[in-house]
Amino acid sequence: MTANAVDNLRIREERLIDHERIYRIHESVFAGHREARLGDRLRRGNLAQISLVAERVTDPETGRHLSEGEGGLLGHVMVSRVELSGYPDRVLMALAPLAVLPQYQRHGIGKRLVISAVKRCRLLGAGAVVAAGHADFYTHLGFHPACHYGLYCHHDDVPGSFVAFELLPDYLEGLGGEVQFPDTFSELGI
Repeated sequence: MTANAVDNLRIREERLIDHERIYRIHESVFAGHREARLGDRLRRGNLAQISLVAERVTDPETGRHLSEGEGGLLGHVMVSRVELSGYPDRVLMALAPLAVLPQYQRHGIGKRLVISAVKRCRLLGAGAVVAAGHADFYTHLGFHPACHYGLYCHHDDVPGSFVAFELLPDYLEGLGGEVQFPDTFSELGI
């Protein structure tokens, strides 16, 4: 994939026809099926607020323009509402699961997915977004370690891997506490 191949992408809402391909993306990135099943369960439980895919716009071999659903899916991100213990009025969203096919990683696809998801979180009225994952990736996008805001969660196995991004200035200032993910996460051991 060339450096500007990320320009050959469209970010769009997932569709029913995408579900099996989305499952396979997560399956190829994560050991086991937990993250792949997470997306399915969040979707079935109507817990997913946002679900976006990264899809090719043109065929890399022929240059032919591809219509929506025709291009290969290269990545996926899902966003769900999470609760901040003691502050039920605060609207926080969590990015999970997020995956880009291994052969297309480090080309800006994950970045485009996260930026698009964060923009949509703003439109839904969220004040902050959290994620558990590679802190280096997220800090380049403006996220900070969640502990900076006094936030923690039971998914924070690796110090610094739980990150947060304020969509509204000082939205998390002085709050702190546990970010509680939907039960679906713990049911799958995530």
